[in-house]
Amino acid sequence: MIQVDFYILKTNIRQRKERLACQIADKAWHQNYQIYVHSESQMAAEQLDMMMWVFKEESFLPHDVYYSNTSSIAPIQIGYTNQACKDMEVLINMSKVIPPFFEQFQRIAEIVDNNNIEREAGRNRYRFYKEQNYNLKVHEINH
Repeated sequence: MIQVDFYILKTNIRQRKERLACQIADKAWHQNYQIYVHSESQMAAEQLDMMMWVFKEESFLPHDVYYSNTSSIAPIQIGYTNQACKDMEVLINMSKVIPPFFEQFQRIAEIVDNNNIEREAGRNRYRFYKEQNYNLKVHEINH
């Protein structure tokens, strides 16, 4: 059964959502998972791409921006289209909607930013997953 973790940001720190995505990806990568990060747009994917290069001073997260014809073998892929790369195990969703390919993942991390539009979209996603009887956990992030 799919495990869905909701990360609810309680602060308005600039780029907090992207930093949290990097933290989740880093943890999952160190646990040997293959990770797909779903962004809302190409620009958002490129911003996250840049952040993953500088996320840690001593290293970077091995990643690539996913395009439908890519042959990258990086364990972390960042995409923004309605098609995800195959053989990924963890989905980090940074979009306001559930991507159509969500069922191919074992685990899903939903990141909800601290504003009214994001909160309402997060509630809708939560309701959807609950109706599907997925395992749900909520984590409130205060820092």
